[in-house]
Amino acid sequence: MRSRALWILAAVLLLAVLLRLGLSDWLPNTCPLRRLTGIPCATCGMTRAAAALCHGELAQASAFNIAAIPLALLTVVLMGLLAWEAITGRAIIRPVWQRCSVVVTWLLVALMLVAWLVNLHRYFS
Repeated sequence: MRSRALWILAAVLLLAVLLRLGLSDWLPNTCPLRRLTGIPCATCGMTRAAAALCHGELAQASAFNIAAIPLALLTVVLMGLLAWEAITGRAIIRPVWQRCSVVVTWLLVALMLVAWLVNLHRYFS
């Protein structure tokens, strides 16, 4: 359990460092919906938003994708829980998820629906 938590924390921190160093500038557009139709999906702009967050640019992150800041906050909470798991060696995330999964899932669905509507509004305006 501790090993898994440490690996996930290390992977997320490495990704944050790579985004801070400009990884998003080199990544291709891999969104299948956008490639086939030209229409943005709910997560279009999320990589650039994550890079902006790694630079501390909250307004720019929201401009790329409105869901970026709430998802970043959720990620920070999950990283805190993973760190707690790594320190204590006890399962923390699974019991919390069992209690909150339905609410969190529906909130994420609603958030991504709003993000998609905003992306579509920007596209068609």
